[in-house]
Amino acid sequence: MDVVKPLVSATTRYALRSQYNFLRERGPLQFAKLNALLIDSAVRERLNRSAYRMLDERQLASARRSDTVFIFGSGYSLNDITAAQWQHIAGHDTFGFTSFIYQHWVRVDYHLIRGGVEHVLGSRPFAEDFCRTLNANPLFADTCFILQGEYRAMFANQILGHRWLRPGARVYRYRTAPESGLPTSSLQDGVRHTGGTLGDAVNMAACLGWKHIVLAGVDLYDSRYFWLRPDETLEFDPATGLLKPGTINARGHRPDEPHNTARNGVVEMMGQWRQHLERDRGIRMSVLNPRSLLANVMPLYRPPL
Repeated sequence: MDVVKPLVSATTRYALRSQYNFLRERGPLQFAKLNALLIDSAVRERLNRSAYRMLDERQLASARRSDTVFIFGSGYSLNDITAAQWQHIAGHDTFGFTSFIYQHWVRVDYHLIRGGVEHVLGSRPFAEDFCRTLNANPLFADTCFILQGEYRAMFANQILGHRWLRPGARVYRYRTAPESGLPTSSLQDGVRHTGGTLGDAVNMAACLGWKHIVLAGVDLYDSRYFWLRPDETLEFDPATGLLKPGTINARGHRPDEPHNTARNGVVEMMGQWRQHLERDRGIRMSVLNPRSLLANVMPLYRPPL
């Protein structure tokens, strides 16, 4: 293996390792089905990408309006943000990811989309439903969409390849950095997926030039979502291929139990990232919700007087 490493790029090793792990865990039949779906999605994306305004890194960064960006998760605490706070937030850049598409509070300048429900190899119903919701939300009318851009990016390739994301939207495709570690300093090196899609969003924001990154709706102390009832979480419905409200989520957790990423070390990781970004790159990080588990590793956001 030590001989192979210099001959094969880290990105290629990462892709091969991911494929090998899937083959070992799911078997040859599921492996073949996965790659058939990946190939179909990638080919469709190539054929239909002209329907979108594809952005380069410079164009993506030039859309910034502020040195501060609010990155939004989907935690239930978003319901506690006041109208005055939303007005303040709207004066800066807003950056959602994944399920923030269900919100009706604030204009979204950037939205990052990585994965859907690929684990079931039947993600088309979910992808179509996701885009129907997104396309119908007027707060995403002028959003820059940041989509994973690799062969394994089945969900992102599907929504572009089938033109489910509204044609004409501004789109930037990004690569995943092959190893874990501190956030990359250039999009040419990809972005870290360490700790889940929150890692992608924070790494992306650091590369695009914001000087203050504020995390909102990243609660982690429970598994609730802002658009559901307070006693619900999301579970997968195999009959429809969609996510639906339930009492036990796809990972086996109740609404009142910690989010799965909190169990996987995301709090400690974000604490390390905050220290690195502030010390070495002059980028501050803070958290809006004082009850968030992240409040243990970074300061609370204080609006300037």
